[in-house]
Order: sequence, then structure tokens, then C-alpha cells
Amino acid sequence: MVNGFTFIEDQSYDNYNEGIRLQAAAERYKDCFGRYPEAILVDTIYRNQENRAFCKEHNIRLSGPKLGRPRKDETEESKSQAYQDSCDRNMVEGRNGIGKRRYGLDLIMAYLAETGKTEAAFIILAMNVAHLLRFLLALFWQMLKIVKWSGKSIGIAQAAV
Repeated sequence: MVNGFTFIEDQSYDNYNEGIRLQAAAERYKDCFGRYPEAILVDTIYRNQENRAFCKEHNIRLSGPKLGRPRKDETEESKSQAYQDSCDRNMVEGRNGIGKRRYGLDLIMAYLAETGKTEAAFIILAMNVAHLLRFLLALFWQMLKIVKWSGKSIGIAQAAV
């Protein structure tokens, strides 16, 4: 998820360990946006040594608890960052839940794998269009506040007709 927009990183019906996909996903992010992400908010399965080394090498903050024994001298700043990462991670999981409940992402019953993947892609497209429309509506209302439009001009126009 980038700026509220959902992206499909990989679709597969095969069993696999998701933790091996993080580096490829970071590289695709770099290809799309020209830089590595500042942070990657992940489940614990992604927090293996290879992924941690990759993120450290490319200055990417990997969310979640550090491996090993908890530090006694943890700073307030790192606690605050961990809390913010947790909140942001909840937004990502919330988008997944909205996709399942509101848009039927969990109700895909296509017979062919390609049809199911296409259906999922259309659902993500609908979610992103809805997000864009909400953004544009909020922008429109902000512009109306700036020009201090009260709606009284509509009443005058209707009375003249």
C-alpha cells in the first residue's frame, strides 16, 4: 500500500514461504518509484536474517520487534517509532479486511486460476478508484471552503427560473 492505494505484488495459488518475496518486492518498488521505500511494514515471517541484511544494506527500516533478547536501554524514540509502525501496519491489514468484506475479495470462486487473478485485480482496481474518488471529493470540499461558498447562489438561480 502506497499513499492509500493498494498494489498487487504477487498472485499465486502455490504454497510458498512469503518471506522470500520481500527483496524482489523492494526492487520492484525501486523500479516504480525510483528509490527504495523508507520502511517496510511486515509480518514476522518476513523478518529473517537475509531480509534484515538486505534492508540494512539499502537503509530500509523493517518494522516489528528486533530479533533476540529485548534491550533494556531502548530509547523513547524507538518505542514511538515501533508504535507508529504498528498503527501503519493496522491500516494495511484494514485495507485487506475492507477488500474482503466490502468488495468481496474473499468470495472469488473462479474455476480457472487466471480468471481468479483477474477478478482479484478488478477488485483492487475498484478499491483504488473508490480511494481516488474520496480524495478528490475531499479536495473539492476544501476548495469550496477556501472560496467560502455557502450554497446560497443555487437558491437565487432556482428562484429566477
